[in-house]
Amino acid sequence: MLTHLHIRHFAIIDSSELELDTGMTALTGETGAGKSILLDALGLILGARASADTIQQGADRADITASFNLDQLPAVSQWLIAHELDADNDCLIRRTLSSNGKSRATINDVPVSVQSLKALGEQLVTIHGQHAHQTLGKSAQQRDLLDRYAGGAQYQRVSRAFDAWKTAHEAVEDLERNAHERLQRTDLLNFQLQEFDELDIGNATVEEIESEHRWLANSDRILSLGEQALSAIDETAYPALNKATPPLSELVQMDEQLREALDLVESATIQITESAHLIRSTLGRLDHDDSRLNWLDQKLATLHSLARKHQCDMSDLPEVEHSLRQEYETLTDPGKASDELVRERDALRAIYDEEALKLTRHRRRHAKKLAATITATMQELSMAGGVFEIRIDTDETQPQRLGNDSVHFLVSPNPGVDPGPLSRVASGGELSRISLCMTLAALDSHAVPTLVFDEVDSGVGGAVAIKVGQMLRQVGSQSQVLCVTHLPQVASQAHHHLQVAKDVTKGKTRTRVQALDGKAVRDEIARMLGGEKVTTKSRQHAQEMLDSASSSS
Repeated sequence: MLTHLHIRHFAIIDSSELELDTGMTALTGETGAGKSILLDALGLILGARASADTIQQGADRADITASFNLDQLPAVSQWLIAHELDADNDCLIRRTLSSNGKSRATINDVPVSVQSLKALGEQLVTIHGQHAHQTLGKSAQQRDLLDRYAGGAQYQRVSRAFDAWKTAHEAVEDLERNAHERLQRTDLLNFQLQEFDELDIGNATVEEIESEHRWLANSDRILSLGEQALSAIDETAYPALNKATPPLSELVQMDEQLREALDLVESATIQITESAHLIRSTLGRLDHDDSRLNWLDQKLATLHSLARKHQCDMSDLPEVEHSLRQEYETLTDPGKASDELVRERDALRAIYDEEALKLTRHRRRHAKKLAATITATMQELSMAGGVFEIRIDTDETQPQRLGNDSVHFLVSPNPGVDPGPLSRVASGGELSRISLCMTLAALDSHAVPTLVFDEVDSGVGGAVAIKVGQMLRQVGSQSQVLCVTHLPQVASQAHHHLQVAKDVTKGKTRTRVQALDGKAVRDEIARMLGGEKVTTKSRQHAQEMLDSASSSS
């Protein structure tokens, strides 16, 4: 729950510090005193959009700090731990607005984004404004309220099933939408593969073709160089080695140390002989084949052309061809891929339909309970004979993330009037009361510990106002309730009381907030009853209202 709120240099609040407790707390004060400013400041803590215009004139920045006790909020504690923002069982949120338009937010002194503030704020505080009936008149809001009342995780299962189906559905649509592009790509691949087929080099590699081409293209030069090498061996090297062998053999007999020299000469003679044999054998196979050379020229030219087209080295062309053939096979046989995608999409649609049907049944079952609860509450708020109904229309033609249902709240505030949409059959005051009935009906299913009601009692008075106050006090016995009100009947039901007042000092307007108790509470209720002038009679009436609230609780 919210335990502390400190506001500094925000709007016309110079500095204000509030200590808050469990139960129902009434915030009262003259119109324009600044009660809405307090809620605006709290909204900033919860992630509302910031504006430099809200900074107090003459100040460089505004500062709002709120403290929350998490003893009874394990889910919030787990959220903080998961985001590495935990600090025992307390949560300190701070929002700073600078005159340059920038804002800064921290949770337990750790800088965070506004999105993080919103995610946390939704788990801590819910603000019900005086115009809540305007948003509750929208089908989406009505469905949200019903789902919150119904509880459970079925709508989450529907959402997951929808996401899975939508992904598969879009894949099928992409396949069908891209059929023309696929045909164009197939034609291109077919042409490119024909070029590879026409290359027709069999199992030969690019390296082998290049090597053979070099050999044939240089056959005359190879023959000339080979003959020069043989001539040098036959006429010079071989005779010289043969001539050196006999004297070395005789020297070895006289000096064994020259044995190694003789061995080297004999070894050289053997190697020279083998070299000459290899050269003669190679030159003997050399045949200048012009037709083969022309064929190799053509293949190399084609290889160079393909390498340029595919922007790769010639050695990489086999990999390019393999990749093109794989893509071509896939595109020319889309039936299998398409059939698999369609089967998957249809299977996921069946899962979605099943989960959506469960959600529809879940909603219809709880819609009856919620409508009965709201109808019963309407009888207590001066709408005897009024009826509240919830109509659920289901359209299964196209899956929706939150199910196939549209939810419509219908009301008949008076006997003899057919139930119709909220905005058409109810007056402003009736709308406020019906909105309060809906809000209170869903409170038990709401996990948020702090509820703020901003003049939701607008348009009611007398005995109805007393009943509204009693309802809010009852809610306050289970949750922390902050209620901004102008009605003494509602304020008298509060467990605690804060007065918001506006002072003008030296031409400057300032808002101050002070906690009231005892006689101060009685006098504030008396002021709300009688206006500016508080009389003995109004004080007595105020005390009777306070005593009645205490005794009834």
